[in-house]
Amino acid sequence: MDWGSVQGKILAGNLLFAACCAVYLIWWSVAFRPGYTAPMFIKGALFMATAVLGILALAQIISGCSRSEGGLRFIVIIAAGAAVYMLLLVLTNVFMQRQVTTELMLIVFWACMEVCACNALYAAGTFTGRAFFVIAAIVLAAAAAGMICYLKYYDLPPMTAFYDGMVPLILFTLVMLGISGYQLLGTR
Repeated sequence: MDWGSVQGKILAGNLLFAACCAVYLIWWSVAFRPGYTAPMFIKGALFMATAVLGILALAQIISGCSRSEGGLRFIVIIAAGAAVYMLLLVLTNVFMQRQVTTELMLIVFWACMEVCACNALYAAGTFTGRAFFVIAAIVLAAAAAGMICYLKYYDLPPMTAFYDGMVPLILFTLVMLGISGYQLLGTR
């Protein structure tokens, strides 16, 4: 694997994001477990580790996407993601009366980023058109499941809500590891 190529950068980014989600999951488990209060320094250290891994991962994926040629224009995917976020923001907050939290942005952002990454892998010849559409559909299905968890969170008992908050992180990690595995197998 050439780590400086489109494929290498996106693989590194997805693996870093999977690690980011794993640390986020640990932070969530420590910071939001009902009836448990963790020391502030542990919560702070885990939160900072999550942020650093996320920024490093994003830098790798942006670098990989910027190296690809062809495919859909990334601005179209990003504009669609921004429009979807605004629509979901209005729908969930105004019409569904759901408190807005960062997780809404993270769900939409993650899906947009992964579709951009899959598009770059398609443009680089790593994925066929069919593989691109199948993987993009899996990404969008995981994002939809994350949205269901997001919408249900405040309607659940505390311990159930705690576990509900973990589901998107686990799903997103599995999707990114699946994409990485697919890349490593060299399957088109």
